[in-house]
Amino acid sequence: MPVDGAGGLLEDATFLAELQQAAQGSGKTLDQAQAYARKCLHEIEATPKESWLNPAAKLARFIYTRSYERQLDINREALEELRALSRDHLLLFLWSHKSHMDSFVFLLSLLENNFRPLPLIFAGINMNFLGFGSLARRVGAIFLRRTFQEDPIYKLVFRSYIDYLIRNKLHLSWSIEGTRSRTGKLSPPKLGILNWVVESCQKEGIDKVMLVPVSIAFDRIAEIDDYVAIQRGEPKRKESLGWFFNYIFGMNQPYGKVYVRFAKPLALGETTTLSADVAGDSAPDRGVVTRMGFEVCSRIEQITPIKSADVLSMVLLGANGRALTAAEIHAQAGDIATLVRTRGLPAASGFSLDDEEQVRAAVLALQGSGLIRCFDKASAPVYYIPPGKRLAAAYYRNTITHYFLSAALAEIGLASCALGIDAPNARLLERAALNLRDLYKFEFFYKPTADFLQEVQNEAQQRYPDWANGEHSLQKLLREQPPRFGHAILRSITESYLIIAVTLLELGPAPVTDRRKFITRLMAQGEQMLLRRTVSCESSVSQDLLATGLRLAQHLQLLGGTAELVARREAFAQRIVTALSAINLLQRCYDAAWFSKLSAGKISNLLGP
Repeated sequence: MPVDGAGGLLEDATFLAELQQAAQGSGKTLDQAQAYARKCLHEIEATPKESWLNPAAKLARFIYTRSYERQLDINREALEELRALSRDHLLLFLWSHKSHMDSFVFLLSLLENNFRPLPLIFAGINMNFLGFGSLARRVGAIFLRRTFQEDPIYKLVFRSYIDYLIRNKLHLSWSIEGTRSRTGKLSPPKLGILNWVVESCQKEGIDKVMLVPVSIAFDRIAEIDDYVAIQRGEPKRKESLGWFFNYIFGMNQPYGKVYVRFAKPLALGETTTLSADVAGDSAPDRGVVTRMGFEVCSRIEQITPIKSADVLSMVLLGANGRALTAAEIHAQAGDIATLVRTRGLPAASGFSLDDEEQVRAAVLALQGSGLIRCFDKASAPVYYIPPGKRLAAAYYRNTITHYFLSAALAEIGLASCALGIDAPNARLLERAALNLRDLYKFEFFYKPTADFLQEVQNEAQQRYPDWANGEHSLQKLLREQPPRFGHAILRSITESYLIIAVTLLELGPAPVTDRRKFITRLMAQGEQMLLRRTVSCESSVSQDLLATGLRLAQHLQLLGGTAELVARREAFAQRIVTALSAINLLQRCYDAAWFSKLSAGKISNLLGP
């Protein structure tokens, strides 16, 4: 394959001239720089061999089939279209990253369906440990360091290697998120590799390029306990050969299916203004690359299959600590399942929550994993997510929240209108929705403003047709037709923001100077607020949620450096309290609909007429 000749790029005259400059910046002689460049290329370079594919595939199957079903669930029609496209296009496969299994199952999904040539795959240098690293190179792994901005020689070698791959029109693949999601939500795109690949396409005059969004999803995640531990502030386990064996042989429970979905590809030439004859160090429009990255993420979200565990987790977390009977779970999960079907949302094969027996079966599967417990010593069995498992449950819920985000924001917006002094109307709802979108701007991917507002209005109208009619009490409507999503999806995020707001207020005018120490303080503050029931959601005390909240705080200039710091922090705290008040109203309406009437009815029967 052409990739075998990559060593020749170190002798290229243009490369040597740039290496001379990089050597001067690094304080090295040219000989030292050349020796280091060879070492860098050896560390980076993929050396794929066709003869290694079958042994590597057998190992990959051995690993994932210890817990997952042998047959991968793939949308093969889309893959066939990509096969035809690959004949005259360079394909860049950008996939979601949920598990260490992702790269295995992604390559197997292509290999087992005779897609050739396989793309090379960018991987973190942390996976280049003894034994595994050599095998991974033979099947096309390109190892790169996490950070190398301060190493001009490594940076030059890496960028030159990308130019070489693009020049030879080799398909490439990598995680658009850059790292595994610990919360279940799709993370914002990491654009470093994409920027460099686009620049290389520009430099090499390659214009027939397609970005292929790929969703990789699992019924259950093998690393879920690790993710929960990391969210609680425990250090990430370092990858090594010993870690690898523990990971493989620790997979000894049935985790269900693996789903690989290929979305409609995005043409590079259709979305950028890059021309093939731009030369030198001219960079592409960074805004265009950013939009492409977000479009890829949006397309990944829209093909991610909805699974039973995701819906059941959403329902039980929405009860906010209360246990539910199978009938109550079915009533709510069945409602969501109907929504999935009527709106044509992508569902996992076998997804069905249409009757109580199907719900019981799905609940039983989650009981086996410890995610759900049953109390069956009273008149009717009830099911609940036990303490210590709510972060894990939130992970599964978060994989599908984007499908119901507009409905959730509509419900919170309506609750905000109900708490206000002005008569509810469409304009107030839009204002509330835009404020909420701005508050959660770093949490989700949003449609353009007009489309977003139209969706919010549609969701409000469909669930509460008479909400803007002044003859009806909006709070009464919310109780009669209980909310489904607002309290169930956004409480943990909002309470996480409340932890940040309270801690910033305690600082007074003092700036945040050390992010790492401040995160530790936030985790402790969150535990205290949870114990005092200032916040009620265990999953709000999450290192990952707090880190995203700090991005918002920095964006709002709340961490320091402004003359009005205290006033800014107070205004932020008020925004959080306002949003949380609306969510609490939704929770009270939900509780009233599902529990208060039932309890009142039983008590009335006991007391008699």
